[in-house]
Amino acid sequence: MLCRGFRVLNAERKPNYRPDIDGLRAIAVLLVVLNHAGLGFPGGFIGVDVFFVISGYLITGILLRELAQGTFSFWAFWERRIRRIFPALAVVTACTLLAGYSILLPTDFKALGKSVVASTLGYSNINFWSESGYFDTATAEKPLLHTWSLAVEEQFYLVIPAVLFLLTRLGRRRWIATALSALFLASFVLSLWLVQRHSSFTFYWLPTRAWELLAGSLLALAPAIPAANRALRQALASIGLALIVVPAICYSKDTLFPGAAALPPVLGAMLLIATGASIPTAVQRLLELKPVVFIGVISYSLYLVHWPPIAFANYLALGPLTASVRWSLVALSLALATLSWWLVETPFRHKQLVSTRFAAFGWFVAGCAILITSGAVVKRNKGLPNRIDNQVRQLLTTQNMDERWLWAKLSAGTIPQALLPFGAEGSKPRLFMWGDSHAKSIMPALHSICVKNGVAGIAALHSGAPPVTSYPYPSQDFTPDEYLAVSEKVLQTAIDSKVTHLVIAGYWEAHAKFNPPAMRARLLEMADRLKTHGITLCFVKDVPRFPANPTKLALYMKSINPRTLSGLTDTQYVAQNSFQEMVLPDLEAGGVVILDPLPSLKKANQSDDFLPVDKNGFMYCDTNHLSAYGAMRVEPTFEPLFD
Repeated sequence: MLCRGFRVLNAERKPNYRPDIDGLRAIAVLLVVLNHAGLGFPGGFIGVDVFFVISGYLITGILLRELAQGTFSFWAFWERRIRRIFPALAVVTACTLLAGYSILLPTDFKALGKSVVASTLGYSNINFWSESGYFDTATAEKPLLHTWSLAVEEQFYLVIPAVLFLLTRLGRRRWIATALSALFLASFVLSLWLVQRHSSFTFYWLPTRAWELLAGSLLALAPAIPAANRALRQALASIGLALIVVPAICYSKDTLFPGAAALPPVLGAMLLIATGASIPTAVQRLLELKPVVFIGVISYSLYLVHWPPIAFANYLALGPLTASVRWSLVALSLALATLSWWLVETPFRHKQLVSTRFAAFGWFVAGCAILITSGAVVKRNKGLPNRIDNQVRQLLTTQNMDERWLWAKLSAGTIPQALLPFGAEGSKPRLFMWGDSHAKSIMPALHSICVKNGVAGIAALHSGAPPVTSYPYPSQDFTPDEYLAVSEKVLQTAIDSKVTHLVIAGYWEAHAKFNPPAMRARLLEMADRLKTHGITLCFVKDVPRFPANPTKLALYMKSINPRTLSGLTDTQYVAQNSFQEMVLPDLEAGGVVILDPLPSLKKANQSDDFLPVDKNGFMYCDTNHLSAYGAMRVEPTFEPLFD
């Protein structure tokens, strides 16, 4: 069927059901599930990119056919989308909220309420992007985190029908290929440019993800590969499968993604779809095996239901999940997905439960209203803390960091204006604190002891950025070149302020992984440079890091006595801070003052154990940041500054 200038469907490309695409869905969802369960495939997150290509291909093909035939209707399009997406999503969201009521602590239940509203209104991606900071709940413990990809698709569904309809209505059908190509190119270039500068934005937002969906859209416009060229089809199908499987095995959470790294799985999905349009290849026969196709048929429900149980299991665990637990979660997900497909998806999609369009929209509005109201109530009431035992609730009031320092940020253009005063008021700054989120968490102690001694100071604080110059560190907020400029400006400001001591505190082990020898050299160079200006460099040893968020102990407080807990040992601390242990002798030899918070965090004077909680409160707000309560415990750390 021709559509003024491009072929909507080649004669070889059947508009009817294609089991090989369900087989491709099965590969995509299994990669995601196994990755999330920690059962191999460290790059299995690329399954989402495969889903994006499939969605773009199918939706665009349907739209083009209907526009060419004159049967397109926005009402009909959105009815299909509602029947396809909303019922299973609503059930999973409601069940997750109910489970959260029984499982989650108030702060985390409040966050779940917020994400319920976001997922229902289709902006989960934006919500989770806004939460992707250093003090937020671990991503592995957010029960609705996976809905970010649904939000990207839903936002795409708002744009693509309007674009195609407008061009068709204006009599510019021949421009469709050009328009989609231009959008594809713009999105891809934007993704390449931003992934190194704002990786979190690039990961979550539609403008930097649209090119993956548009790749499928362009495939729907492309001429089919001739069926007669069997060898070419076999080769391309094999390459396509490899382009998906190899990244799933070789990529990891440290891979810069999406950007260029998303190109192989996107191209692989395109090749598998393109080569399966007529005579099947060996790869397509594999994809069309009945068990594989069945996984593809339930893939949407499987994607929805698999993550909340994994997230709740991670949340309840005080250590890594065992392999048996992980496999059990996968089995549970498959069972729940089958039930969801059978009892929820199929009846709604095939109009067995809600037969008319009017009723479908009515149920959609009512369902949205219930979910949004429920999520808003949970959020507004701060996670319903009255659910929790009163004694535990009192302990939880100590789990937060001091808000005065929490949101501090730096940029080359806001220094020195963005620096924060601390300590005694009305006197010339004598101390300069520079550091990341670990420095922020310890600031209450430094502020308090400075007030007691009548000393003023100023602080340069930015999460995720190491307090060292000439170290081109790539972080969430800075490119290496940007951070070179920022760090130099911070140090020069400290020198110009004529302070007596520059105190640096940070997550040393994480920052040093980028280049340990370079960081060691830069620290020593910085100490020498400061010494020429009469300034003493003071290095704060990092606090112990716990394998799980210690505040989750509150879930078990009725069966755990904080005074009998065993904690992290000295040996474990040394093992997790290898760079710090290596560089400390060199720093001391270079005249750097070492400030040690560890004695104040010990269970007792003669103990080897570091504890995250005592009978009066939580000393940590997460695995590696002190709470305001914990920070005050380490105030003696800074006494050497006043000798």
